[in-house]
Amino acid sequence: MKITHEHFREVTRRICGSLDLDQALYDAFLYMKDLLPLDALFITLYEYEKRRSRVIALAYDGGGFLLDESFPLSDAAWEAIRSWQARSRSDTTPWIRDHTHPINREILRTVRSGVAALQQMEIGDFCSMTCGLRIQKTLIGNLTFGTLGANHYKDSHAALVRELNEPFAIALSNALRYMDLVRDHKALQQDARRMMGSVMVGSDSGLKEVRKLMAHVAPTDSPVLLLGETGTGKEVVASEIHSLSRRSQGPLIRVNCGAIPESLIDSELFGHEKGAFTGALETMPGRFERADGGTLFLDEIGELPASAQVKLLRVLQSGEFERVGGARSMRASVRIVAATHRNLESMIPSGEFRRDLWYRLNVFPVHIPPLRERKQDIPAMVHHFIRMKCEEMNLPYRPDIAPGGLDGLMAYDWPGNVRELQNVVERALILCQGRPLSFSLLPDRGHEVVREGREDFTGNRTLDGVMAEHIRAVLRETAGRIAGERGAAAILGLHPNTLRSRMKKLGVV
Repeated sequence: MKITHEHFREVTRRICGSLDLDQALYDAFLYMKDLLPLDALFITLYEYEKRRSRVIALAYDGGGFLLDESFPLSDAAWEAIRSWQARSRSDTTPWIRDHTHPINREILRTVRSGVAALQQMEIGDFCSMTCGLRIQKTLIGNLTFGTLGANHYKDSHAALVRELNEPFAIALSNALRYMDLVRDHKALQQDARRMMGSVMVGSDSGLKEVRKLMAHVAPTDSPVLLLGETGTGKEVVASEIHSLSRRSQGPLIRVNCGAIPESLIDSELFGHEKGAFTGALETMPGRFERADGGTLFLDEIGELPASAQVKLLRVLQSGEFERVGGARSMRASVRIVAATHRNLESMIPSGEFRRDLWYRLNVFPVHIPPLRERKQDIPAMVHHFIRMKCEEMNLPYRPDIAPGGLDGLMAYDWPGNVRELQNVVERALILCQGRPLSFSLLPDRGHEVVREGREDFTGNRTLDGVMAEHIRAVLRETAGRIAGERGAAAILGLHPNTLRSRMKKLGVV
């Protein structure tokens, strides 16, 4: 059968009529069933570096489906594809495969695993015909026709299909660009959520009580104070409170109060006018302005200098502030979520933290338990971090966990909490090379312990390493306190900001 101008126009109209490739392919399938033997229509790509075939979409009597699933090819199938690809550079005749060809079985296996309706169907012999889709002589994918039975496709069918290369190639090109845009948009959303720590693993088990408290306070505008050790996931909880609140469509702005030099705190929080100080070349809004209509997350609020505490208290009381160098009072509608690993109440007698600010912030305290108190969450966290890190590291594999691989993780006390667990998973992924994860390099229970009477730094003999170990030891003695009369900075003879800068340089967290 020779394709007519009417056939060509109708197929083009159907396949190019929608950016939803599954629907467009289904419309074309329904029309082409009358032109040649056809039980299924596929659009595929070959991933040469990975020796895999990627099924983008398919259509059959049950409808159109967007699969975008890759599957490995056997050696026999791969050699046949390479041979066809070599021929197709000069000969655009579609490739007819009889029912015995290995690639037919492999395509069927993948498609049936991705489409639930096909899993219960008995499918016997299956023959296929593939046409390379080209735009300006560049192969961008493949159009595969399939039908049940043996040896149904003839040279006349191949001639017909070759005439349809152009509309299907255009449709595939447009659809792939659209899918990439959608995928990139989702990836950006996931990255943004990940950066803000919005994946709360364990909310149905170890963090169940935290979740209940969040559900109560999230709909209100009341300040929330998150309490817990370093690395327990306070930023995760802050992000979740924001997403559950009436302000979820507004911004969530994070401020690490311990990482900003004291001289810049006012400018960071409240902004500055052009010319307010040397280097202020333009007017800059502060974090309060940027968080207007949303949530301001004040992390490590216990590290906020006394002068900044006074100004923060005024903003919380009146809702007003001025930019540095400005005379005009400004207002911002901001919900405050603060977090600390320190005991703020114990800092009040020494003057390190203002009592009135404490009362303002401690409206609704939420204690986040350390990981050692909710070890039941470890398996779910490990699987979550494996998925997350495989994506971040662009790994071509997602390894399983070796039998008994979680035993050591469950026995460990996790002084670094969730952050340490995440680092352990990432280190294991780097070393595993696709093998099952066993976490054999888990630190000993007593790692980085400073023995009484002497400091043991034999694990790291470099000057920076010894310095980092010594800072960690002093921080343990002060329960993480940096500033103040009994803080680590005073013991080490350093200004608190100098110590923070050195900790950042040495990677001490």
